[in-house]
Amino acid sequence: MTAADTQIEDFPSTHRTWLVTQIESVAADTGIRSQEALAALREHLFQRYAEPLYAYVRHSSIRRLGEPEDLVHGYFVRMLADCSSLRRWPQSGRHFRKWLLSGLLFHVRGITRDLGRSREFSSLESIALHAAAEPTAEQAYEHAWSRQILQTAYATAAGEMERAGRNQQWMIFRRHVLDGEPYAPLAKEYSVSLQHCADATRDAVQQVRHALRIVLIEEGVAERDAATEADEIFRSVIGGPPR
Repeated sequence: MTAADTQIEDFPSTHRTWLVTQIESVAADTGIRSQEALAALREHLFQRYAEPLYAYVRHSSIRRLGEPEDLVHGYFVRMLADCSSLRRWPQSGRHFRKWLLSGLLFHVRGITRDLGRSREFSSLESIALHAAAEPTAEQAYEHAWSRQILQTAYATAAGEMERAGRNQQWMIFRRHVLDGEPYAPLAKEYSVSLQHCADATRDAVQQVRHALRIVLIEEGVAERDAATEADEIFRSVIGGPPR
């Protein structure tokens, strides 16, 4: 999907996403509210996107410029210094993870220019060509991002099911899908039928899918595409959507 495929109107009108709301709060206020939003954004970026960006650096030629943690942390610090670039993201029509990766490459261009180490990143064209020439790095980034997003959805779904008194169903799903345990010993342990185990897994999968769609929409994925992308994430991380 290209940037043109996702327009700003694809953001759900009845649900201003958390990410967009925090960015707007930083832009609209210079007081405590803005500082709280900035702190929340900083924590969110490090928790969800640091590992995928580390993975990109480790698998790309830009790793020669420094440790992945140093490069990514420097990028975040620079981006959050005034948040002007963050404020442009909602109007960009791009998925947030793609926008972040492009931002990292711009950051690296600045480093190479300042240090005079290389002319490889001396233009926007060379950045684009360099990124396109490193599919392994981008694949590592996408896979790490998928794992991070799916873990977020798992945590959300587990909390929802626990609050609804469905912790047993979640445990059956977790042990069967994530740990690879067959249904027969689980049915015996929980004193339920094999069909109950299958139903529990199906219910938990739907809960995870729902949570995953919400996270993806927050990322800038159009609602009409969220279900398809959710299945792609399942496929990339655990080999396919569990049934």
